[in-house]
Amino acid sequence: MLAALIVVCLPLPACASQPRTGESSKPAVTAPPSLRLKLVGKFAAPTYVTAAPADTSRLFVTERDGTVRVVRRGRILPRPFLDIRSRVSTEGEGGLLSLAFAPDYRRSRRFFVYYTDKRGYIVIDQFLTSSQDPDRALPSTRRNVITQVHNRPNHKGGQIVFGPDGLLWAGFGDGGGAGDPDDNAQNLSVLLGKLLRIRPRPNGGYEVPRDNPFVGRAGRDEIYAYGLRNPYRFSFDRLRGHLLIADVGQDAAEEIDLLRSPGGGRVAPGGVNFGWPIFEGLLRYREGPLRGPGRYVRPVLQELHQKLPVCSIIGGYVLRDPELGRLRGKYVYGDLCDPRIRIASFPRGRSASVRFTRLRVPSLVSFGEDSRGRVYAVSLEGGVWRLAPGR
Repeated sequence: MLAALIVVCLPLPACASQPRTGESSKPAVTAPPSLRLKLVGKFAAPTYVTAAPADTSRLFVTERDGTVRVVRRGRILPRPFLDIRSRVSTEGEGGLLSLAFAPDYRRSRRFFVYYTDKRGYIVIDQFLTSSQDPDRALPSTRRNVITQVHNRPNHKGGQIVFGPDGLLWAGFGDGGGAGDPDDNAQNLSVLLGKLLRIRPRPNGGYEVPRDNPFVGRAGRDEIYAYGLRNPYRFSFDRLRGHLLIADVGQDAAEEIDLLRSPGGGRVAPGGVNFGWPIFEGLLRYREGPLRGPGRYVRPVLQELHQKLPVCSIIGGYVLRDPELGRLRGKYVYGDLCDPRIRIASFPRGRSASVRFTRLRVPSLVSFGEDSRGRVYAVSLEGGVWRLAPGR
């Protein structure tokens, strides 16, 4: 996703060809209640921002080249929290792309990073924070959780997050190239083009939860959902537990997928098929049937390239910040090529409602959420801002 900002082929999707027509959820050009962007700081090609559980004094910002910075009580510390630049490749859409803290972080000191290594492979590693200095990680404690072979420069995925079930979720791209040339996304014997759900072991590696949908069935046990092109950003609603995935399109449509939690701290049933490459958004992309046993789940929203200046959807969060008033419960998201931030609602049984805010973030690469539910926007050009109530 990232280096290609400076060339003709923009990050995340393949270079565009002629878009196709089809059904669309067209955003209304109206503004929701006032928001503003409050600057957190400037960084070197930031890619993600998050916080450790229950930590209200620190933010952690990943930088693409392989460093993690600490913002403590509003001040960027000069010394990196973690520096793994010697391991990270920034070729194509690669780099250090996200960070997740274990739910028991205060006790275990475990956290996890998602990056592409010098071979271009997708890597999730575990590290420990120093017991003496909470602003320093210990590089010597690295333990590999998973490494996925990936031989093309695009569709590296990028997100890891601990879900409401306490397990680690990861989104892997389909392996790159235009149109899923290796037929990975519909192939349940490979991890590319999938959403994974695993339980990392303290000393490296991982276990597969027994209730994953393909345990005891044909398919890789780590898979929770499939038929994805490049689920670069996804998130859980911290109140309801719903899962929202922004899957980057090929050359015609960007999409948002939604799996609703049944409540009670449970995650949405898995084993579903999001349709790529048979479908791109709501459009037919390739002839032929969907594969595997998974129920097809249509996107709740698509944005067409012929209607909007979009190229790579950037998924966000359901807003739960109490300071945001009437915007609580709405979903915020954006696009790499269209700087306008959107607010969406997905009422059950009705069409999505989307409105543009007055906020603009150029080269948007991520949103993030802190331990209090406050949401942040990240620009690859350097800025990290908090979404705050307007004045």
